[in-house]
Amino acid sequence: MTEALTMPTALLRRWLALEGRIHCAALHEDRLARALAALGFADPARGAAKVFGDMQRCLADVKHTGTARLTVTRGSGPRGYAPPGAAQTRSILSAHPPSALAFEPLRCGVAETHWADQPQLAGLKLLARTEQVLAAHEAATQGWDDALMLNNERQVISSSKGNLFLFQGTDVTTPCLNRCGIAGTRRQMLLDNLLPQLGYSVSSRPVLLSECLEADALIVTNTVMGVVAIESIVEAPFSGARGVALARSLQSALSDHIAACDAK
Repeated sequence: MTEALTMPTALLRRWLALEGRIHCAALHEDRLARALAALGFADPARGAAKVFGDMQRCLADVKHTGTARLTVTRGSGPRGYAPPGAAQTRSILSAHPPSALAFEPLRCGVAETHWADQPQLAGLKLLARTEQVLAAHEAATQGWDDALMLNNERQVISSSKGNLFLFQGTDVTTPCLNRCGIAGTRRQMLLDNLLPQLGYSVSSRPVLLSECLEADALIVTNTVMGVVAIESIVEAPFSGARGVALARSLQSALSDHIAACDAK
């Protein structure tokens, strides 16, 4: 049995591919290496290069277009929490067709499930994401499209589906993820490149729920959805037409940025 499949010693990555080519491959490989290092895998840069290369060849062979999900574990081992002494990395790749969903503005609630505080693993996407599973279940039970997730200090960290950005005039804020949460690649692209290029002043800091409710617009980002506006939190509408137009504009800019990355 691959014991790691039931524990957070396994990590998960999800990518978009076009005709067998992964969008922004170098960025994703770097993220994979950083996650392997944080989990204590031996020679993480070399391991990431091998796993990533194998995966790229598999997707290229079938010219896959859609999403790809990669799970990396330490391989088989005895029961218990301690990793095997002579671990042999095992990777599991699954390919999925493009999403047929039209991502409309999201009606959100606020989850009772909070992010656990763990700075050593902050920003990483691990296989064990129980908090997000529970928050997504809350959203489905309540009839929401998504749910905002807080930490134990009741600061907003993310939604159950992705990273958050608050817009107030030309100022943009995204929650600080130094103690919990997942730092997605679309978040990084917006922070490092697109938003400054579009003239926004960007900051990453602790965010309160009241700030979300007072924002001009609030968006969610992830690999599959791209950029989507939030139109309401619980029963409070706030972003309206501006949020939708902003999300579409940023999605267009993001698509152009990804195409430029792929052309390098």
